[in-house]
Amino acid sequence: MTSYLLALGLVVVAAASLLPDQPVLAGIALVMIWIFHIGGGVREPTSFAYERLQGRLTWAAALQVSAMCYGTVGAVCVIRALPVPERYAPGVFAASLSVVIGLVVAALKVFARVRKLATELDRHAQKVERRLDRLAQGSVLDRGRLRDDAEDAWDDLNRTLCNKVETGFHLYGTFVIPSGTRRSLEALVTEAITNPGAPPYRDAVARLQLLRAACRSKIDTVG
Repeated sequence: MTSYLLALGLVVVAAASLLPDQPVLAGIALVMIWIFHIGGGVREPTSFAYERLQGRLTWAAALQVSAMCYGTVGAVCVIRALPVPERYAPGVFAASLSVVIGLVVAALKVFARVRKLATELDRHAQKVERRLDRLAQGSVLDRGRLRDDAEDAWDDLNRTLCNKVETGFHLYGTFVIPSGTRRSLEALVTEAITNPGAPPYRDAVARLQLLRAACRSKIDTVG
């Protein structure tokens, strides 16, 4: 992450130095930041997945919006540098303004998506936790129904965990938790449903609580 931010800063400084005399080169450099970000950018480590989730929800959105800003500024620089006849100048200005307005709208959607995702994660994780508690404490006669409820709750959480943090494209973006971590959680929850009250139940609940704690600061139920 540090290396990525340093490289990003160097490119921005270089683009700023080119801007007065060579706006096209400056614009291309800024657009390349956006292309690099789409191509993968910085990779999040898979270790300490739950502990890093709160930061991941923050920096993934921030880097997405910053890359969008650099790409937009770069596009505007290129557009403004085009050899356009004077009579088309108002059209060029309108196009540049439209790009900037689109950036603002897209940036707001990114942050709104993160808040919505965190809210959904907290809601579904809480539901799974409560279903596991009821299953562990319920009577043997009710276990069939309680197991079905717990499985349905896990399905909802699992679908939410498959989302990317900052984008709706599954091939591009930052994971909520790594696939391996999600499969490990699924195995724990499945074991907790199969054997109510066994040690896997306590481990599953502990991980669900870590998941909810990471999302707490981003919850927005009225957004």
